[in-house]
Amino acid sequence: MIDLHAHTTVSDGGDDPRDLVHKASSAGLIAIAVTDHDNDAGCADAIDEGAKLGVEVVPGVEISCDVEDLAERGFNPSSRPTMHLLGYFIPRTGNPLSKGLADLQYHRANRNRIIVDRLNELGVNITFEEVETEAGGPGSQIGRPHFAAVMVRHNAVPDYQTAFDEYLAKGAKAYIGRKLYRPVEAVELMIEAGVVPVLAHPMTMNISFDEVERFAEELVDVGLKGIEGYHGDWTLEEQAPLRGYAERKGLIASGGSDYHGDMRPDRALPGGKSGVMVPGEVLDQLKSASKELKG
Repeated sequence: MIDLHAHTTVSDGGDDPRDLVHKASSAGLIAIAVTDHDNDAGCADAIDEGAKLGVEVVPGVEISCDVEDLAERGFNPSSRPTMHLLGYFIPRTGNPLSKGLADLQYHRANRNRIIVDRLNELGVNITFEEVETEAGGPGSQIGRPHFAAVMVRHNAVPDYQTAFDEYLAKGAKAYIGRKLYRPVEAVELMIEAGVVPVLAHPMTMNISFDEVERFAEELVDVGLKGIEGYHGDWTLEEQAPLRGYAERKGLIASGGSDYHGDMRPDRALPGGKSGVMVPGEVLDQLKSASKELKG
């Protein structure tokens, strides 16, 4: 068994990179990809632990992309769209993608302090240090779930959902936009670094399947190598059109549980919500694509 989509405490997961690999080993996985949001800092520790346990660790990332202009470009999202791009086999030495991710982290760190200031102005008395500790300590990637957890602990809100609805969701009182790459920019950055780009969970874009195809065509033109057709949130039947599209376009149909540990206990490792397993040959296909990109 393999799982090519999992998160750690480096972003918004519940397990640190080494613990994730231990859980993968206990679950019977022979390979797991570490795909933290906008950050590859946990890959080295995971690879080191994988070498000890006999679990192959694929160094990866999941980049959040700017798709706010979907409607302006003729697409019709049914609700607020999100678009993520997975990248596989990030080089361990300096490369353009890792540098780009470090730049995102710099901007995100400043943004988090601004959010704290905004919450304080609104009467929510939390500190940046509390949020940082909730995320795992100095250097950890902070996300909105960490703000929500601290707010609940302070009784500023009754629950996570209220924290998002009233303060943290896009358009809410304390929302601060963050630096994002446009989809084409993110694909080009990965290709430049020799990293295999894969469109993550296309259904979260909240556009029709025909529009997903049209959107993906733009990315295929600049180097997209795959699309998730085995994501754990949906059944195999629901994702059959995505795998069919991948076959027609010569793309890799990848996937995984999107595991987040205790932060998202509904997503099991492996299989996710729907018990969807990724065929072992997908890893071989990603390796072949990686070799081609790296020459």
